[in-house]
Amino acid sequence: MSPTFLFGPVLAGYAFQQTALVSMVPVFTQLLGLSESQVGLSVAAGLLLAGLGPPFVGLLGGSRVMAGALWGLMLGNLALLALLGVRPEMQPAGLILAALVLIRSVQGLSFASLMMLAQQASFQTGNGRKTLAAVQSTGSLGRIAAALSVGPLLVLSPLAPLLPGVIGALVSLVRARKASAPPLRSTLRPPGLGAFRVVIFSQMAVGAAQIGLAPLVMARLDLSATAAAGMAGLCLAAAHAGLFLALRLLVPRAKPTHARLVALGLLLAAGGMTQAAHPAAFLLLSFVIGASTASLFTLSLSDILTRKDFAQLQVAGWNGTVQIVSLALGVAVGAALLALSPAAPFAVAGLCGVVLALFPSAIERT
Repeated sequence: MSPTFLFGPVLAGYAFQQTALVSMVPVFTQLLGLSESQVGLSVAAGLLLAGLGPPFVGLLGGSRVMAGALWGLMLGNLALLALLGVRPEMQPAGLILAALVLIRSVQGLSFASLMMLAQQASFQTGNGRKTLAAVQSTGSLGRIAAALSVGPLLVLSPLAPLLPGVIGALVSLVRARKASAPPLRSTLRPPGLGAFRVVIFSQMAVGAAQIGLAPLVMARLDLSATAAAGMAGLCLAAAHAGLFLALRLLVPRAKPTHARLVALGLLLAAGGMTQAAHPAAFLLLSFVIGASTASLFTLSLSDILTRKDFAQLQVAGWNGTVQIVSLALGVAVGAALLALSPAAPFAVAGLCGVVLALFPSAIERT
């Protein structure tokens, strides 16, 4: 059974829900009686476990991880819906916060485990890189759909934007009944940190660009905070469209020289963002940044997952950890540099492009 067919619905559904949650922070504060910072804490908890858990979860074996992660995400989705139905004045705020943190942690760890399985399963097919690219692109479909539909869905019900996550998990659970789980490495040993250099710098570029996007748009286009947030949302949708098209069209056909050229594309797009002064330019450059970072990340992951010297190591699990940590580092550095200039985070993204152009993915050495 194709990894995209099996894992695609649950990965796309979770990506939809994750994107919706970011937009729904004010809604959550009203429904749960929590502050925005407390809701943000719960989201951070999910990311933390998503980054730290997979190498250890992998020791349980593919079958246990697939069943546990699918049911964990399904039950976590249902628990989140149930929590939003609780009357906050009837429960201590601390109890509600603890429940939200627990739910988001279970969801984050389950999603990261499923992504690890999907990446590992990609190389049991006849065309590993093409399948991996298809798996990696499923989340972008969910994020694009969420960016375009969260507002209308909220008009129907505050629960409506969370339903695609439930539906996706249910579809994958039904499909998993006839599927065998891919094997996982029974070790905690990671490859050397140098093997993840493309993951580190591509995700740092993503994190810095995301945190700097709205402030730069607001400054360059002279927009209000609300209008800048809306424009930033459109730019993120454009970035995910670039990600999806690059993974479906470019990565499966990549040649040795493409890794270096894609890194140069990231450098030029990041530099262009610092000079952009028109909405169309921001949309186009966001598209290029999304396409280039996704291509670099997937080409690198395809390489390290198929290297013979890494065959017995926990590559997929540690890749997830490095990805989350690098993304967080990019956000932190970009946020710190915002004090200097709204364009400064894109200088970080451009510098990452320089490093990746000089030291591209190992695909260029094959």
